[in-house]
Amino acid sequence: MRIWRVLLIAAGVILSFQLSAAEVQIVKGGKSDYVITMTTNPTDQQILAANELQKYIKQMSGAELKVVVSDQKTDRSIGVYAPQSQLVIVPKEQCQIHSDGGQIRLIGAGEGRNILYATYQFLESIGCRFLAPQLDHYQSSAEFIPKKRDISFDGIDRNEKPVLAYRKLYVEEGHSHDITNLKQMAEWMPKVGYNVLVVPTNYQGAGKVKWDNWRVDLTPELKKRDITIEVGGHGYQNFINAEMEDGTLFKKHPEWFGQDAKGNRRPEKSYVFCTSNPDAVAYLTNNVVTYVKDRPEIQIFDFWPPDGAKWCECDQCKKLGTPSDRQAILVNHVREAAQSVRPDLRLEIIAYHTALLPPEHVKLDPSVLVDFCPISQHFDVQINDPNDAQNAEFVSALKSWRGNFTGDISIYSYYRKYAWESLPAIIPHYMQNDLQWYASVRVQGVSTYAEPGDWFTYELNHYALAKLAWNPKADVDAIEKEFIEARYQSSAPAAMEAVKTLEDVVRTTCSIPYSTLKSADVIQQALDRLKKSHDAVSKAAEAEKDAGVKHNLERLGRVCDYASGDLEIQLMRAQNAEVGKIREKVKALEGLLQSHANEGVFLTQRMPPGRMAGRYGLKGK
Repeated sequence: MRIWRVLLIAAGVILSFQLSAAEVQIVKGGKSDYVITMTTNPTDQQILAANELQKYIKQMSGAELKVVVSDQKTDRSIGVYAPQSQLVIVPKEQCQIHSDGGQIRLIGAGEGRNILYATYQFLESIGCRFLAPQLDHYQSSAEFIPKKRDISFDGIDRNEKPVLAYRKLYVEEGHSHDITNLKQMAEWMPKVGYNVLVVPTNYQGAGKVKWDNWRVDLTPELKKRDITIEVGGHGYQNFINAEMEDGTLFKKHPEWFGQDAKGNRRPEKSYVFCTSNPDAVAYLTNNVVTYVKDRPEIQIFDFWPPDGAKWCECDQCKKLGTPSDRQAILVNHVREAAQSVRPDLRLEIIAYHTALLPPEHVKLDPSVLVDFCPISQHFDVQINDPNDAQNAEFVSALKSWRGNFTGDISIYSYYRKYAWESLPAIIPHYMQNDLQWYASVRVQGVSTYAEPGDWFTYELNHYALAKLAWNPKADVDAIEKEFIEARYQSSAPAAMEAVKTLEDVVRTTCSIPYSTLKSADVIQQALDRLKKSHDAVSKAAEAEKDAGVKHNLERLGRVCDYASGDLEIQLMRAQNAEVGKIREKVKALEGLLQSHANEGVFLTQRMPPGRMAGRYGLKGK
């Protein structure tokens, strides 16, 4: 007779396990008589799950388990079961690992991707670590797959569901994305638990970072893994702008465009069109409906105003209310119009800038998803620090949304921020504290930017965020430890000390936007500690025999170089050094970054020469 214990960990996360579990040996001496079973008419996700099990177990041990279709209980088997199997009834997003004698069952119910979550969690339980996408700059070291002739499963049953329903990666500015690394990201996402990829309709109208450029090749990869496809972003201007109709639209209909405070109609894309003009609204709406009708793969459409939107100042628009009111009126209208051709489509708005607060006079349809955007969050304190006025503004706004809106809210986070310019702000513990507070406010999602160009620098953030979005109360020290040990193996102690140092000093002491310049003594202490950690990493790299580990230690050293250089400049600023000497140091630091472009450490595409001057207050000096 089995005895069960159930622990409730955070709101909505359930972990169940047996008090006494029998270990199950799957492979012995590189050989196995186990098979991988699927039910009749398997889903795409079942097929992928079975193939992944077969692939990784073979990589580990050399044993190749056969994949068979069978609806019958089979001893000495690992079964991958999709939702229609009805073996276990569980909520929308939940996965189970169940051991019964010699049979192991991996069960995903609700969404098709859940069987993949169960599969990858099972592979983690036998030693695999999916640290990062298989980006080219990892040189085949993105994952850690242990070599062992014997493979045993601990026999502990698992039953997990995520706290946060939306776990998103944003392409956003897309400086370093191409179809190859987008596919690599899609492959990795379910391995750690992400479930939404967000791609711009057409970022800043430049035609480079654009869903249509990738949709034919990328859609099948996302669908195979049941990853939600979200498209859009800052984009009213993609559907109505002065350049349309061969550049004549503004001349034909100036009254359709936003009016400034002086009464002038403005053709610039930063101005929101006149949302009180019914003909302008109809023009935009028809274009949006056509767009989503022609792209049935899109599941969530981000219908946001331009970045830094300037809302129309005409009297009729003012009568509609605040920017938040006007945004709500427009999205409600477009949602209703799109229902006839895309009843399955979900629309999203952004709580941001002048529309940070919820609408005052309009009820936003609860089916609309809200992305809440704390863009100028101070990272040297937590989001809910009551003593920080800037963060308190975001806390108050989010609470207001939660009190006035019954639909889903997702956090558009900056846990890998473009404005950091690849500074190694490693923040797993900080993210946990934020997410625990967000969960208490009852938000439903979180997202982060994800650039391949500096993925290595932020790899621990990306990995930890996925784990914490499932369970904000997870053991962050254990997450860091398992990551560092898998990434750096025998050199893990030196790497761990460096990572801990970066986590302690960069967020608070380096030139992170909105962080205050610290005293010379504080900066010097941080610099001394970082240099000591860096020296240990360098020695470990010199002695390391494994080529992959050595490569990553060297890159960790470059990460430390950058942070040290930044601290040296901060120290000079705190000591009121001559501007010319500071400028020389900044130029040298720029040279370091450019000399290591395309290594996955620095997003140099976004850092042309001279850009750093502004970060250190040197513009115009």
